[in-house]
Amino acid sequence: MIYVANTDDGTVSVVSVSDLAEVARIPVGKGPVQVAFTPDGQRIYVSLRDENSTAVIDTASRRVIAKIPVGPGPIQIFAAPNGREIYVANQGTEAAPGNTMSIIDTASQKVTSEVVTGAGAHGVVVSGSGDRVFVTNVFANTVSVIDPVNRKVLRNIAVGAGPGGVTYAATK
Repeated sequence: MIYVANTDDGTVSVVSVSDLAEVARIPVGKGPVQVAFTPDGQRIYVSLRDENSTAVIDTASRRVIAKIPVGPGPIQIFAAPNGREIYVANQGTEAAPGNTMSIIDTASQKVTSEVVTGAGAHGVVVSGSGDRVFVTNVFANTVSVIDPVNRKVLRNIAVGAGPGGVTYAATK
């Protein structure tokens, strides 16, 4: 299955890869932008940009089981490889940029801390080992490199204008 955030209608579509068809549509809230699976596939977290929160979907029941308040204008979201934490980039708006990454504990379904990154925290990805988190800052033109254990920015790397999505690939 794939899960698709439908920003304009406040839902997440469940699409069967084998049938190549939508099999369910789950109402989640205002402005869903991105989805992230826990590694075990039992939960899906959905950033709700227009609610400053994250919806949690139980994949078995296909229902929202919680909403977790996060920073302003959450955009991208990513699960730690161990499944214990979810990282949420809080972009805010151009007029009032967000500059934090919220860290959600998957056991308690609560934000346990926020890390100050740079203006317009947008994209987020975790290294394969889970020892680094990377956040793009769309209004600061940087990528923050974060130590998730100490919850601190190790450095901000200057990049091109308006960095958005980000991905990680291990190199040999």
